[in-house]
Amino acid sequence: MITELTVDDEARVRLWHRVSQFLFREARLLDEWRLREWYAEMLTDDIRYSVPATDVRGEPADALGLIDDDAARLRQRIEQLLNGEVWCENPRSRTNRTISNVEILADRGTHLDVAANVVVHRFGHGRTDAYVGKYRFELVVDGETFRVRRRLVVLDHETLYEHGKLSIIL
Repeated sequence: MITELTVDDEARVRLWHRVSQFLFREARLLDEWRLREWYAEMLTDDIRYSVPATDVRGEPADALGLIDDDAARLRQRIEQLLNGEVWCENPRSRTNRTISNVEILADRGTHLDVAANVVVHRFGHGRTDAYVGKYRFELVVDGETFRVRRRLVVLDHETLYEHGKLSIIL
């Protein structure tokens, strides 16, 4: 039996659609190596980008991480990647992200807690790697769009030994 959506249901569906479109655009900018545009248009001034170690399960708050960038460190990482200073990204890898299972965990009015699954395929230097994991975002409402304040990538891998150096922005 199909029932009519209530006004609240319709609003939730529209919000979910806006969030999903935002995440898809973010993925496209990263895949196209439009990192400066990604940083300027999609992130807050107090961004935190984290990738915990692969042996961390549960809450990664106090664990050592593979990446734990504040705004200054992330800008530096972007410039190094784009200027060819990261030897393993010269020439640049090609990436292709698949984002699924987008879920709004909490709507706090001024910001949203969002979860999604992700697979990032990286191609380059005769290699093909797949990074499989989960995104956790804190998205700040910015008019009709959003900005990322927190970007946590929890990888499902037990080890990254086969992947070599983690040199791309997941």
